Amino acid sequence: MTRRLLIASVITGLLLFGAVSPSFATVNFSATLPMAGNPIDPTYDFEKSFYINYPQGSKLQSILQGKNLTITFLDNSTSDSALNTFMQQINTDIVTNEHSAAVLTNLEVNYQLLVNGYSDHASFDYKIVLTPTVTGYVINKASGDVPQTFDASWMAFNANTPITITTTQYGPIEINYPIDVIQTQMPDLYNALKGTDAYKIFQQPNLMDATGLFSQQPVNKWDSLFDPAYTLTETAGFGYKGEKIAVTTYSSGLSNAFSGTLHINNIDQDFTGSDGVKYHISTKEQPNAGTINVEGHANANQIQGGWTFVSTAQASSTTSSTTAGGTSTMMVYGMAGFAGVIAIGIFIWSNKKMKQTIHEVDTGPIEYETRRHWADKFDGEPSGAASSGSQPTSPDDKPKRSAI
Repeated sequence: MTRRLLIASVITGLLLFGAVSPSFATVNFSATLPMAGNPIDPTYDFEKSFYINYPQGSKLQSILQGKNLTITFLDNSTSDSALNTFMQQINTDIVTNEHSAAVLTNLEVNYQLLVNGYSDHASFDYKIVLTPTVTGYVINKASGDVPQTFDASWMAFNANTPITITTTQYGPIEINYPIDVIQTQMPDLYNALKGTDAYKIFQQPNLMDATGLFSQQPVNKWDSLFDPAYTLTETAGFGYKGEKIAVTTYSSGLSNAFSGTLHINNIDQDFTGSDGVKYHISTKEQPNAGTINVEGHANANQIQGGWTFVSTAQASSTTSSTTAGGTSTMMVYGMAGFAGVIAIGIFIWSNKKMKQTIHEVDTGPIEYETRRHWADKFDGEPSGAASSGSQPTSPDDKPKRSAI
């Protein structure tokens, strides 16, 4: 049985090689790049969670147990001058550090903080969704045999400065550093953490950092899929109506043989509170993930250190469609078929080996007796019944089986 389970595991590994479950990301990015070059609205979903464990009777338990705090708001750069200033800071970072000519013309922010306190721990879940409007991301337009080049460097910006937005419900809220909102909304907790290692953990990281999108996994290591079958359903995101276009999809965030293992920098450590009690803090920070849909048959490329996508309206006759990791679709099908042949061969061999181990056991001739109705016992025992219930007195006597 152990051998058969091992064989089954090997077959499963062959069929699912390189496939892993997706996970939630520190930044989850999504964008579409149309050939027309019209303004686009990508999304950045920044998430980070903190957990504090506390013992019974401790100061942090008295502050956090039963605490339920929700801070959420939606704002836009067209109506908020502070958010407009933040957008210009991102544009400066894109030009200076990312060497990109792309420009953000509008920015929407959706902020959320959830604090939940339980009997032995509390959780702090931060979630910021940025939706900018981006223009100027086309380096050169397609013309004749010249492919189109999309700029991708602007995607990996880093907002490493405090961003304070004045809200109607909560007043001024700093949204980029986790500790600042605790200071304004939970001052008792802020004072209890100040000067501890937990304070440093809350203070250190800025939430809106998308540089890991490319540094963690270069674009040429992202999984890619080109569909040459020109589907109409994919045109909605590009503003086309009824035109047939092909799309190349690039995605990241999974550990596999081609991309390598994605490392997660989670924190898990003890700290001593201001009351002298030992506590524990941990963070949840998963690998960054991205999905980029590029119109046409696109390939990732680097120009002067910056990432780009070079795309043609359709694949050439010598180009085969590819799937995850750039592997040929026909190769994937061939690998799957080969694995299936191996599986069939192994099961046939296993079945033969199992049959060879079967031993026949001679139980002797089977004797039958007439089955009586259950009510016959109330009519008295028939002749010879007195001895029918006795045990066999001879070695030749054999138990009889009732005929069913």
